[in-house]
Amino acid sequence: MQQQSIYTPDMPWEKLTEFPGEGEVKRLRDQETGKGQTILVRLSAGGQIRPHAHTTGVQHYVLEGEYESEGKIYGAGTYRLLPGHENVADISTQNGVTILMIYDPVG
Repeated sequence: MQQQSIYTPDMPWEKLTEFPGEGEVKRLRDQETGKGQTILVRLSAGGQIRPHAHTTGVQHYVLEGEYESEGKIYGAGTYRLLPGHENVADISTQNGVTILMIYDPVG
């Protein structure tokens, strides 16, 4: 792995395609399949990520706003670890949210 530095405000937001939902993404670290990934995900007010599953653990850190999942609210400053091979419940936001997501390498 090589050292990398990115000034994220210069990056354009792209359509979210990593999982089912309506949102935008900035790909910070997108290595070969299975080698790990780091992304910023932004959902606008009323946005949603539909239920899905991951093959590896995923870390969430809420940077701005808040989202709801399984009846709980996760606001700015909240960290979650979602283990691999488990279903991810619906994620929705009333006012918008930006989440840093770090996907562990498959191994």
